[in-house]
Amino acid sequence: MKISPHPDWATRFRKPGTELRLINGYYYLYSVSTSWDKVTKTSKKITGKLLGKITEKDGFVESDKMKLMRKHSIENYNLAVREFGASDFIFSNNKDILEKLKNFFPDNWLEIACMAFFRLSYQSPIKNLQHYYEHSYLSVLNQKTSITDKKISAMLRYIGKNRNLSVEFMKSFSHIGDYVLIDMTNVITKSKHIDLAAVGYNSKREYDPQVNLMLIYSSTLNEPVYYRIVPGNIREVKSFELSLRESGINDAILISDKGFVSEKNIVDLDKSALRYILPLRRNSSLIDYNPLAVESKRNMHGYFKFEDRYIWYYQKQQDKKNIIIYLDDKLKSEEETDYLNRISSHPENYAIDEFKEKYVTMGTITVITNITNMNAEDIFAAYKTRYKIEQMIDVMKNIVESDKTYMQDADALEGWFFVNYVALLFYFRIYKLLVNKKMLSKCSVKDLITILTEIKRVKIDDTWHLAEINSKNQKLYDKLSIYIT
Repeated sequence: MKISPHPDWATRFRKPGTELRLINGYYYLYSVSTSWDKVTKTSKKITGKLLGKITEKDGFVESDKMKLMRKHSIENYNLAVREFGASDFIFSNNKDILEKLKNFFPDNWLEIACMAFFRLSYQSPIKNLQHYYEHSYLSVLNQKTSITDKKISAMLRYIGKNRNLSVEFMKSFSHIGDYVLIDMTNVITKSKHIDLAAVGYNSKREYDPQVNLMLIYSSTLNEPVYYRIVPGNIREVKSFELSLRESGINDAILISDKGFVSEKNIVDLDKSALRYILPLRRNSSLIDYNPLAVESKRNMHGYFKFEDRYIWYYQKQQDKKNIIIYLDDKLKSEEETDYLNRISSHPENYAIDEFKEKYVTMGTITVITNITNMNAEDIFAAYKTRYKIEQMIDVMKNIVESDKTYMQDADALEGWFFVNYVALLFYFRIYKLLVNKKMLSKCSVKDLITILTEIKRVKIDDTWHLAEINSKNQKLYDKLSIYIT
């Protein structure tokens, strides 16, 4: 018989499923279990929670944590914990969006809003929506609403079949006289049953079936104002025209990437009513770099200051269009240094003769535009706003994670994009808050959402209580004027 090295007054409290430990002269009792290791083909011990302390005088003394768990056990007191902070913040600070959803989708507005919230907060696929809903205080506030896979699928198809409702919802946000940007991006689809999907080339050199997503962004509102799905193998001017016609927007400016620019597209744009600012590749035959060859800049037409950098420009008219070359000397110096460093480190790939050929083009951005009522400085500022629509596309693909879709028919796909569009609206409302409070460098939208989801409501004895908020997060909420009650 094996004799225990521990005294009887300690071992008598050890029961099956527990383990006695001597730590720094004191005895502690832990829960313990075993697990089968598939690799070693043996059982391994797993030490669990601290149950309490054992002393010769007082015997077993239950830990404070175990007391609390036992006191408020689910079996005895129906203890429940729900996410509260993020959902409360989104629903409280986007009442105009929710009211418009109620107006156009009276039977589904809550499911749309909840799904958009879960897409933004957790990038949740449809199969996990019910899980997140049940673990959110939203399910307590809306006990008659359920978010099952079947219900969501039917809702998405309803939205898709009634595209006119989505369009009217988007039109209801006033942007009269707004400055709006338009562009298109690809979204891969894994379904073989969507007519809009077609094999198309994208920037990642992927040839999977895809659809194109047309997006319009308001630089005045700083949020998206329109979306439309376009066949994946079409990237034509006609698509932009039809999108503007459906959106009711008359003053959009197409600011594309260099990949869209071609002689055919420029011709088609000139035939259309679209205004555009298109970047030209540095080797474009439309660009005349001779005026830049003079170091004194005597041939340049002027300069302006943009974000603490001086930009020189030269412009000429050609076929009723303006071609404007912008020169940023600081950028030119950076590119010159970079190229010379490459010659030193990789002489097999870079040569001084090539440097001399490229030197005149360094530090330049050249655009072609049919806009005649804006000067060179305004055109440059407008072109630089392109990063905003690029940011919107990045959020759609990487934050909301809508770069791929598994929807099985066109109606469901349309509904899916509408929900993600609402999630985009939620995102940019938070983004504007962080910008206005000058907090964007310290806290991203994703950071704030994650921190807010940590705020819980706890149900004890059939009463819901707001759980504790740590002081660090509270300071952040105070700076952002976020009040969770």
